[in-house]
Amino acid sequence: MPANPRTLCASSDATPPYYVGVDIGGTSIKIGLVDDRGNAVDIRAVDIGEKEGNVAVIKTDAEPRGAVEAMAEVIAAIFKRLGIKKSACGGVGLGVPVQMDKHTRKLLRPDNLPLSWTGFQICDELGKLVKLPIVFCNDANAAAYGEYWVGSASGQSSLALITLGTGIGTGIIIDGKSLEGDIGFGGECGHIIIDSTDNAMLCGCGKRGCVEAYCGATGVALRTINLMMRRESSMRPKITPKTKLSDIPKIVYAEAQAGDELALEIIADTAKYLGIAVASLLHTIDAACVLFGGAMTFGGKDSPLGERFLSQISREVKSRVFPAIADNVLIDFAALGGDAGYIGAAGLAREYAIITQ
Repeated sequence: MPANPRTLCASSDATPPYYVGVDIGGTSIKIGLVDDRGNAVDIRAVDIGEKEGNVAVIKTDAEPRGAVEAMAEVIAAIFKRLGIKKSACGGVGLGVPVQMDKHTRKLLRPDNLPLSWTGFQICDELGKLVKLPIVFCNDANAAAYGEYWVGSASGQSSLALITLGTGIGTGIIIDGKSLEGDIGFGGECGHIIIDSTDNAMLCGCGKRGCVEAYCGATGVALRTINLMMRRESSMRPKITPKTKLSDIPKIVYAEAQAGDELALEIIADTAKYLGIAVASLLHTIDAACVLFGGAMTFGGKDSPLGERFLSQISREVKSRVFPAIADNVLIDFAALGGDAGYIGAAGLAREYAIITQ
């Protein structure tokens, strides 16, 4: 078991070969150098549009080629600072919040990046600059692999990582392999249907009844507003027409901690809906482990309310799946937080290097 990846490992204690993990987000790019045991050796978290030392990073409205050039500069700077030769690096894992067409190697239309990224051959372009093998992965699958390699699922044969935020992302690892599907849309479990009625809640994808419509941050906010119209709650004075939808789950959490019955009910319902979706997922892939991460875990493992939320999910799942699955599956919180993406991307680059040796 490696050291805690959040604690940087001194290069003198690291185990080569090394792998670079890149985690591209809507507002930042994280680039980490990871050793062969999953220890983070160096990390650069750069806000898009800012500078890290002498390394310029693109603005969100810039062409994607500028992003690639910036990434290559940061990678070169890491090697130079640590005195590591490029030959000691086995490859680069590139985690991106968008799918790539496997056949053309072009990015599909992104949700969280500028439209100019559509159709860009990011792997080929980055490979030309860094002259290392480039492995592409969706950001959710990258985070899942990080948890599989050195996180909460270390030692497990398979897992599904479900990230709870504005939407619901899912990464699935089966027998050490990232499940991507034929065109790259494997693991879109936020769109499992949990309500087939005609008046089901509308999801951001344009369809009705998806678990994301109920359990993404926007869905939780809309359910809260709807229930407050009919029920008394301490949340009423704190949620006004000027309140951002993204802030409402935080208010629900705070008021639930204070004992507000409606807030506690909203969290319990969120757990129930997630449990229904996870039961369908487990009957499909029979994963050994299901992990929950992201910004909306209601305090997570550091909070009694978060532990209660997880317990409610677990009870709902186990009441709905085959007994053998219920007895076998581990349901827990993810461990790596914001480090999972670049560590997992590096791990997938390592996996590719081992397979192709």
